[in-house]
Amino acid sequence: DFLLILCVWYFSMSGYLDLIFIGPQQALPIIVGAILWTCLAGLGVLVSGKDRLVEVNVISGWAIISGLFTILGVFIEQPFLYLSIFAGLAALFGIYRTLKTGQELFVPGIWRIFILALPLLWIAGAMEPSQWDEFSHWLPAPKYLFEFNGFPTKELPFSGPHMLPAYPYGWPFLTYLSAVIAGNFIDNVTSTLNLFLLLSFSTFALRTGYRIVGKELGSAISWPFATAVVLFATLFNPTFVQKIVLTAYSDVSTSVITGFSLLIGYYFLENLAGRRSDSVLNGAWQLALALSLLVNVRQANLVLVVVIFFAIIILAARDDKVSFSSFLKYSIMVVAPTLLVYSLWRFYVVNEFGQNSIYEVSFRPFATWNFAEIPTIIKQISYVAFKKIGFFGPMLIACFFAIRGLIKCKTPFDRLSILIACTFVGYTSFLFLTYLGHFQPKAAVTVVSFWRYSTHNGMVAVAFIVIGSLVAFRPHFDAVKIAPWFKGVSLALVVILPFAFAYKLRFDLEPPKPHFTKVAKDMASFVPKGSRVFVLDPNGTGESNKITFYHMNIYGDGYLAAFHDNSTKQIKIALHKLLRETYVLVHSKTPDLEKIFKASLNSRTSYLFQKKENSWKLLREWQKPTNHIW
Repeated sequence: DFLLILCVWYFSMSGYLDLIFIGPQQALPIIVGAILWTCLAGLGVLVSGKDRLVEVNVISGWAIISGLFTILGVFIEQPFLYLSIFAGLAALFGIYRTLKTGQELFVPGIWRIFILALPLLWIAGAMEPSQWDEFSHWLPAPKYLFEFNGFPTKELPFSGPHMLPAYPYGWPFLTYLSAVIAGNFIDNVTSTLNLFLLLSFSTFALRTGYRIVGKELGSAISWPFATAVVLFATLFNPTFVQKIVLTAYSDVSTSVITGFSLLIGYYFLENLAGRRSDSVLNGAWQLALALSLLVNVRQANLVLVVVIFFAIIILAARDDKVSFSSFLKYSIMVVAPTLLVYSLWRFYVVNEFGQNSIYEVSFRPFATWNFAEIPTIIKQISYVAFKKIGFFGPMLIACFFAIRGLIKCKTPFDRLSILIACTFVGYTSFLFLTYLGHFQPKAAVTVVSFWRYSTHNGMVAVAFIVIGSLVAFRPHFDAVKIAPWFKGVSLALVVILPFAFAYKLRFDLEPPKPHFTKVAKDMASFVPKGSRVFVLDPNGTGESNKITFYHMNIYGDGYLAAFHDNSTKQIKIALHKLLRETYVLVHSKTPDLEKIFKASLNSRTSYLFQKKENSWKLLREWQKPTNHIW
């Protein structure tokens, strides 16, 4: 008791508890996320057969939401609120029918996983959005959907902060639905949803591994199994990067759906080969739903869809038990929903936005590709791969087993390795192509974001690590007895570690972002809606403008940051172009700014000015925190 009191006293005195507990509002993203997850599972039950993979219910339900919202949203303006109500009623019916018939909505005992993950979910609920791309697209997009209940159009591509309106909305749909459930927009619910996704896939991968090694699955998830699920989703996940997972980025959703698609493809071929008794038709349908969802999450995910389907074709052709003619027959069903969703969205993009490059990312003209930089690009990719050996190492091992499997395809692990290796090699080759044809030379030779993009195969790696570990350990299952104390210690660590490493998880508190957020929220409380705002931060990275425009829900009138020309002449030109009554937020200073604004400026203070006829009026000041060097 004394030790416990001492720990609580230390943490409270050091401010550590402030990282973990900020108030009851932390529970809102968890509650809303759990409600949404249950509703998606209810929809998944409705659209799948009785012999469905229960682990895939949520993904199937999400795929139906993604497909219907996209198809109807393309042809009908502002249908989303009505669709949400209809989807909610359908989900409730699916839940009711599942309970009445005694079927499974989730894997029995999944509540144990939820309990063990609660500390991590609780910390995620305390976090504020803080990353550049969150404010550039992944939060403004669902906020637009929530405000207008429909897709952006050429008449109104923006209504608030900057976004890429031609990007697909498979991932923002979940944030939008969370807002519908809560009645208001929840900035940080995406972190909760990302964690739910990781836990869902880890459960699927671990249960798949048990099936492959012939280990009997219990009637319900046990505490040791739940502990393993949380560990493989987090600590043993080589792509668990908190600045990706605990954000609104679509990288985790892409990774998880990629992993689900790959494993569902494996089960589909096992059904087709007669090694499982489940319906081939239902397996093809679940695969079709997963791939149609994957293509609707990110613009470049069409590549992942093609790569995964190509991997399935290779395995189908190699597997002697699979009738390739039957495979081709079911393939029509597998690819049709994906082609429908993708084609309709491309039709919408071209019809509304044409081929305007400001709305989405595209390749440069072939003549400008970075062919001369190929040796440097390969060298840098190899360097990143060596640094991230925890991910690339298992993937290279998977390639070895895949080659062996292609030569002598006998075991389930051989077949799974072929799917995993083909997906990894295919997508990594595509990333190399983007550095060749999309990025400018300076970005290409540094292979900018190569590691982040590689995490799109993260759950493929987790599947290989989980299943490979079980296969390697299979001969010792009966001989090795795990001591009860070890199980207890593992369970305790899963619960304690998120609290112990809260200071690492709470990257949203890294200065100066909290100050920018505080100032932006304060401005939103008194600056009239529709006002013009310019951000002047000549010593900053530019994130201050992203945070400001997001929280004020405006597109903004531009900004100046450290990577711009910040000479006195250029600053004067930029400010001169501003219309009267424009607000100028100053977060950092240059020697001549005092002369321009005719005011004494302190580097440890942020200022808000308003442009008048021939002068600047100082409206407000905000002191910067003393615990950061500005």
